[in-house]
Amino acid sequence: MKAHKKEILDNSIIERLHDDQLVGMMHELPDTDELLRKAGVDQEVYREILQDPHVMGEVRQIYSALLSFKYELQAGDDSASANQALELCQNILKKRPHPTMRWPDLFWSIGKAPLTGRRVHAINWKEENGKLIPGQIHDIESRKYGFNYQGELLIKSMEIPLGEIAPDFRFLVTRHMSDATNPYGLAILSCCFWSWMFKNGGLKFFVRFCERFGQPFPIGKYPQGTLESDIDKLVTSLQGLAEDAVAAIPDDSSIDVLEVKTSGQLPQERLVLLMNREISKALTSQTAASELTGDGGSRAASETHQGRTDQNAKADRGLLEDTANQLFEFVTIINFGENVASPVMKFIDKKQVSKEDVEVVKESASIVPLVKTDVYKRLNWSEPGDGDDVIFLGTTEKEDPEKGGKVEFSKAPIQEWDDYQQSISDIVDQVKQAVAKGETLEDALDAIIALVPELDKTVLNDLISQELEIEFGAGMLDANND
Repeated sequence: MKAHKKEILDNSIIERLHDDQLVGMMHELPDTDELLRKAGVDQEVYREILQDPHVMGEVRQIYSALLSFKYELQAGDDSASANQALELCQNILKKRPHPTMRWPDLFWSIGKAPLTGRRVHAINWKEENGKLIPGQIHDIESRKYGFNYQGELLIKSMEIPLGEIAPDFRFLVTRHMSDATNPYGLAILSCCFWSWMFKNGGLKFFVRFCERFGQPFPIGKYPQGTLESDIDKLVTSLQGLAEDAVAAIPDDSSIDVLEVKTSGQLPQERLVLLMNREISKALTSQTAASELTGDGGSRAASETHQGRTDQNAKADRGLLEDTANQLFEFVTIINFGENVASPVMKFIDKKQVSKEDVEVVKESASIVPLVKTDVYKRLNWSEPGDGDDVIFLGTTEKEDPEKGGKVEFSKAPIQEWDDYQQSISDIVDQVKQAVAKGETLEDALDAIIALVPELDKTVLNDLISQELEIEFGAGMLDANND
């Protein structure tokens, strides 16, 4: 099979995939969310779903996971223009993006893209100190924009209700799991719709059940032949009994209390718990908090679920980083031109160093040599320069033996001597001093003999006694064994 340049550049077969006669009549591509369309609702239902207590609890977890990380801006490269762009973008972050919003508020507004499928924010530019910077950044409602079949953003207005293609540098678009056939993205809250509907239906009947059977059911008895008016009075008295716990009845009537007895979980309660688990799976990819309804839980399962939640949070932060970097790219192109590298925003975990990254570095370093700069980048730490004050609690660096350097081995810690060892050491030192005074071997022997009466032999006597006792005990055991 040979490759021909002319055939490769011929894209006619790809263009024929689109029905131009049909697409030409379509200015806006309808939202591809079949679930909402079949249910006869639109994205406005997401606001109602967010008011569900269980949904809000899971969304707050997503919110905290998104904003619990600090962020920093890094220059696109080492050029002077890139550093100027970095300084300008850092100054932008020191000001509010909107009079009623802080940057964390805007980040959450962008970060809701996985919940709703997409988020679109408009930028109002202003001039300040000779530079064009965002004056206001705010989100726009879903009814005011759409996408055409090429995935281009369309802005709808009173003048152009069908929508016009959005101009450059005016809008920030964030989409969750979008593709060429679905530029609107996939909304997680859409996956929660039917679970939320069934849960609310189950709750409605559960409340009715509690109202009807949650308290004893009074039953009035009247004699046969009682007048209808007297029966009505008895019923009225029973109704007052249900509310006031006090009732007046004729002396020839009686009241019995019927209690409803149930065991285990009611069907309505099981339905609510099941729907909560399905909602948790969609929002956080874990159900440890909603499925473990007993007294105990599984630590291994909770750690696994937490790992999946952390991975989802990392992906959500990636969407936010891409949108913020799109904003900084706009600022750089407008003020410095297209040839200047724009700053890059990066989230950094302020809680702890990633254990997975540390293990990767340790295992890799035991196999092959690693470049220091790569290690610092992987661990998200700045490499210290000359003269910087550093804190280092690890082992000292070893020189490579193949390069002729010396390898330093750690020494075992020196243990402190006990009294017996110290006493023996003192006796040995005295003997060495006596031997050193002798000029000949005979003089050394005489000095040792003269030293013996002066030595403190208490320790030696104790040691010898202990050895004799041990040997005597061992001999007794051997004799008993024989």
